[in-house]
Amino acid sequence: MPASILSQNYLRRRDPRRRVMLGAIVNCRGVTQKVRVVDFSVSGVRLDGIKGLAAGDPIQISLSPELTIDGQVVWSVWHKAGVKFVPALSEEHPAFVFLAEQASAIDRTRTLALASLAKDHARD
Repeated sequence: MPASILSQNYLRRRDPRRRVMLGAIVNCRGVTQKVRVVDFSVSGVRLDGIKGLAAGDPIQISLSPELTIDGQVVWSVWHKAGVKFVPALSEEHPAFVFLAEQASAIDRTRTLALASLAKDHARD
């Protein structure tokens, strides 16, 4: 295997990532499966719960019935995969906005939970 191909397999997304926990449907060559999106950036996502995907596979990720993104599997290990968007998304792209809203909701929930714990701790 040429060194350039090997090094490409281990390149990591350099864009800022945000954590999210979102169910999605992946379609690859007519086969669909339920997966979880666990983080995202403008250039791609990490998926958990995948089965049978390999580096190079073209996929479509459905975040909702109206919102589908094209991508390509960059790496796959056990039940996890890294996917690059084809093409990369802008921060104004509807899919990126949707994912950012989901991540913000998680951030708000975590902040409220921590504030509640701090308040309870202060009473003790």
